[in-house]
Amino acid sequence: MKTSDLRALRSRGKDVLRDLDRPVLTAAQRIADQAAFSVPRGGAPDDPVNLAETAFVSLPAHNLSRRLSTTATVGYAHPAAGAVHEGFHWGVQTKNPPPHWLRKAAKRGIRALLRKGVSAQLMKSLAKFFPKK
Repeated sequence: MKTSDLRALRSRGKDVLRDLDRPVLTAAQRIADQAAFSVPRGGAPDDPVNLAETAFVSLPAHNLSRRLSTTATVGYAHPAAGAVHEGFHWGVQTKNPPPHWLRKAAKRGIRALLRKGVSAQLMKSLAKFFPKK
């Protein structure tokens, strides 16, 4: 994309982030689906919680500050597991290392899927918010 197009989209940040919810949520759900095959099942004798049953995918959260971003979170609601944050960030993205089964699922083509989805949606948003005159 041209820099001028990105600047124009950034001026409509709130609307563009809302448009990006679908590809971000799709990528997060795909991570959860792929991680389900490798996450530990059944609880330990001292911890009967079945980790696989605590999976969650949050709705995308929008950061409307100077560093516009939209992020969905996928993970397991258990002290032994962390979460993966998947999204589109205009600013610097901070990464905390997730548990290995989520990291592996996130690397299985999900980032490419997200990049393609975001790219397609940005072009649609550009056409919607800034139609050719």
